[in-house]
Amino acid sequence: MPSGAVGVWLAAQMVIEVLLCSIIIYYVLREKSSTRAAKREQEKTEMLIRTLDRLVEESEDLEKKHLDLLQLWEKIEKKGEALEAYVDFYKRKCDPSSPVNTGKDETKDGVESGVACYEKTLRLIEKGMSVGEIAQEVGLPQGEVELIVNLRGH
Repeated sequence: MPSGAVGVWLAAQMVIEVLLCSIIIYYVLREKSSTRAAKREQEKTEMLIRTLDRLVEESEDLEKKHLDLLQLWEKIEKKGEALEAYVDFYKRKCDPSSPVNTGKDETKDGVESGVACYEKTLRLIEKGMSVGEIAQEVGLPQGEVELIVNLRGH
């Protein structure tokens, strides 16, 4: 082979080797880049999972608080009903035509009227009698006497 052909052959061989090296370097860098991208995606996924876990915990906490609020609301409604009954009692007490204010005790078969019974309960509370004693004296359930005591603030 003439020396000019060998020079061209060597030059072509060198160009091919440079191209092959360039291709190898390109794929290595591309692989490294995709590994970094995959790692970033994995970190993002883990961060999203942590955020979702935190949101689930907060949601469960909110659900518990919601149930607590519902229970408190029920208690408020019961207290409101008791307060309304107490207000009704005092409205009747202030009514001039009420048996309490006319000086008459309405009785039916020897049992005092509701207004007179509550009036007597209030007097006994003021005297400092116990709930059990008051309940026996006026013939009301002990729980009802306790309610009146609680509403009076004693």
